[in-house]
Amino acid sequence: MTLDRQTMFGKKTPCEGYLDLINRKYGRSESLEILDKIEWDFKDFTTQYLTHKFHSYPARFIPQIPLTFLKLFSKKKETIADPFCGCGTTLVEAFLNNRHSIGNDFNPLAALITKVKTTLINKEELLYLNERLASIKSKLDVDNSQIDERLRNMPRRKISKLFDRKIISQLEAIRETLLEIRAEGFVDIYDLGQVALSATIWSLVEHGIVDVKDLFLRKVAHMENELKKTAKVMKNIPNVLVLNSDARKLEVESESIDLIVTSPPYVNALDYYRVHMYNMFWLDMDFNAFKKHEIGAHSRFINNRFRLFSEYLGAMLRSMIEMNRILKQNKFCVIVVGNSSLEYELIESHKFFAEMSKDIGFKTIKTIFRTIDKTKKYTSADIGKIDDEFILILQKIENINVTPESDVFIAETVTQQMMQFREKLKHSQGTSIRGRKPTKERLLKNIDKIDDAINKISKDIIWT
Repeated sequence: MTLDRQTMFGKKTPCEGYLDLINRKYGRSESLEILDKIEWDFKDFTTQYLTHKFHSYPARFIPQIPLTFLKLFSKKKETIADPFCGCGTTLVEAFLNNRHSIGNDFNPLAALITKVKTTLINKEELLYLNERLASIKSKLDVDNSQIDERLRNMPRRKISKLFDRKIISQLEAIRETLLEIRAEGFVDIYDLGQVALSATIWSLVEHGIVDVKDLFLRKVAHMENELKKTAKVMKNIPNVLVLNSDARKLEVESESIDLIVTSPPYVNALDYYRVHMYNMFWLDMDFNAFKKHEIGAHSRFINNRFRLFSEYLGAMLRSMIEMNRILKQNKFCVIVVGNSSLEYELIESHKFFAEMSKDIGFKTIKTIFRTIDKTKKYTSADIGKIDDEFILILQKIENINVTPESDVFIAETVTQQMMQFREKLKHSQGTSIRGRKPTKERLLKNIDKIDDAINKISKDIIWT
């Protein structure tokens, strides 16, 4: 089946033509061909609509990516999973398109945002929420000792100075009101309020001093409006399960998933715990526990980034073993990931994933390259902005005997990948240089660092 651009779009806009294309019925082989006809940049497409707009979130992928795959490779009432669901883009698209879904994220804030985005709330509860929020004004006179306690426990960063006594008083008044709502048994509107509070704190941290109470109430009103719009387009309400757990040990039944679409963390690109620490602080979430288990975090192994890389590969291999376990036979696992940079060297994560997948029951079907708007996909400023990413399409071809706890297998596989990486760097150094060019001597030291990382793999890949 061959379609040229004129056949695909005719006089329709690119967005209309795209939607018309993916909404047709195809066999699997035809669907795979259609992937080659899509312009994956999705330039000028609307990427924020309905509940997708609830909360800013770094490095999220655009909804057209999961939408494409769930339309072409799943049916209504089948179950879609995202083991690294972040703010819930895959689950929202599954929800809007009558697919059951299971999302997982170790970040409790991400799990909360995803849950709220995929939970419709009746008019009576929304009305009650607004009545209760009207009482915030009477709570603004917070006890000074309560404010002092917040100031003492604030994360020790310069940005904490934004939180003066007036702002803390407003945040505490909002928080107390929401806790009262939860105590009264209204969990869904409590969660919605928590996400609105988090979005308010995000705006404060990103943009500086704001009228916290006013912004919070506007956030709530905006979310209510988008939920009402969402309810109007929903003909059926599919099942949604959101887990706050480790992707290396999913609480999901074996061979129960019809399609996986996920975008895991990028190695050395972003510390999610650092980005979210103020939100989590006011929502009484343990960001230190999240920090300890975050995969690929930029702040670990400062003296040898290649140890961070081997740890990352081990964590991702364990996660991919779990993806194989939960996925049905012959179904697809779609992984969206960008390149990273370590010690002036290019890390093409999708290639490592593809190589490791051969040993855990997957076959690589296709790899799609796409450029992204690097002003919209935030990563660490220290390593530059990622401006491209890859969509790796794997097919499960067999069940496997190894488990995420198989430390010997994990260590052997990661060692093999690191040895191959070392051989590549022996012939070509400085594959990802940004800014000032390092000396040849500096680049050659990377070989020694990789040797050190290889020698410590058994230690570094330990999962606790």
